Amino acid sequence: MSDATPISLDDFKELHPADIADRLQRLPEQEAVDIITQLPPALAARALHEMEEEAAVEMLARLSSEKIGGLFAELPPGDVADLAARLPPGKRREVLNATPPDVAAAVRALLHYGEDTAGGIMSDRFIALHADMTVQQSQELLRSRRDEPLDDVTYLYVTDESKRLVGIVSLRDLVFRRPERRIDEIMNRDVKTVRVDSDQEELARQFEHYHYLGLPVVDANGRLVGVARASDILQVAKQEATEDMQLMVGLSGEERALTPWHKSIRTRLPWLYVNLATAFAAAAVVGLYESTIAKWTALAIFLPIIAGQGGNAGMQTLTIIIRDLALGEMSAGDGRKALLKEMILGLINGLAIGLVVGVIGYWWKGSLMLGVVAGAAMVLNQVAAAMSGVLIPLGLKAFKVDPALASSIFLTTVTDVAGFFFFLGLAALAMRWAGM
Repeated sequence: MSDATPISLDDFKELHPADIADRLQRLPEQEAVDIITQLPPALAARALHEMEEEAAVEMLARLSSEKIGGLFAELPPGDVADLAARLPPGKRREVLNATPPDVAAAVRALLHYGEDTAGGIMSDRFIALHADMTVQQSQELLRSRRDEPLDDVTYLYVTDESKRLVGIVSLRDLVFRRPERRIDEIMNRDVKTVRVDSDQEELARQFEHYHYLGLPVVDANGRLVGVARASDILQVAKQEATEDMQLMVGLSGEERALTPWHKSIRTRLPWLYVNLATAFAAAAVVGLYESTIAKWTALAIFLPIIAGQGGNAGMQTLTIIIRDLALGEMSAGDGRKALLKEMILGLINGLAIGLVVGVIGYWWKGSLMLGVVAGAAMVLNQVAAAMSGVLIPLGLKAFKVDPALASSIFLTTVTDVAGFFFFLGLAALAMRWAGM
């Protein structure tokens, strides 16, 4: 059965929640809403959780607050908080008022944390043991909570009377240790933690360094408030990579292939206007040398070559710098070193490519002067492109702007304007020297 084949409500009920989510996202919005309102609440909630976040929020916008509250009652507070954070404030208050009080209270607590912090990413579905419990008591606690939607329980966290984290115990220890042993006798006291206000980049670095499945999240007083899972960090990394790729070309970080066209227009068109303005800036440079081109028409052939090669070289540098900034592998103090390195690369690449362009110019048009001008312009533009690839993202970061934000648009402007200026400016000087 293909995804396009209509199926009945009963067939929907037999599907896995992830498959239901896939099908709902391919249906017209109202039809998808009609189906999800007829599904059993637990199944509908799990399907909602499996949907792309933007699609899920759009669906919630079409449901009543009471219906949403019923769905939220079937989800863990951490998942509810992710969705509730995307709702308008007024709608969010109505929905949480219609949500069971215990779930609503937990969600409100999670909403205090920033979306991009450990508190916003962590899960509250964990088991905490008391240090004075025995192995047998811990096993009984595990059995009593077997029906709860817990995350991975490979490790269990040990707290004192004040809920401060004091150790960690593996499930293996609980299975093989003698029943009468106390938890504080077998626990590992050397526990790596992250603060609840740590940003997600710091969290990702911790996971990459220690290779843990989960990291306990603590507040300023060392109290255990949640657990950040490696799977959640992988999902965040995927979203960040997608957003960075899209932001570099002026797209919304949340846009997908099936995003409604009217929403895509709102995010794409403003940046296309910016791109149009920068294109006119490059055209203005060409206009300054209109008489030069009229006298030496062969120049027009090499304009896209000079600008295009500069854009490609600049994009190579830009991609590396944005990647290192995003992963925290480059600090502000590294900017000068990176700039010097890229300038050297730009010079070497420019000389290598410029030599080829110069030879082709001489061979193709039989003009040594054209070959020299084209080659020299290529060298200068390669250096300018390399410098821009470093300075643009560092400049955006200095102004507290995401370095990925439409960097390629600004880079293209620089390489086009600089390439045209170098090439046509050198050509004008050469023509004056030759008396043309």
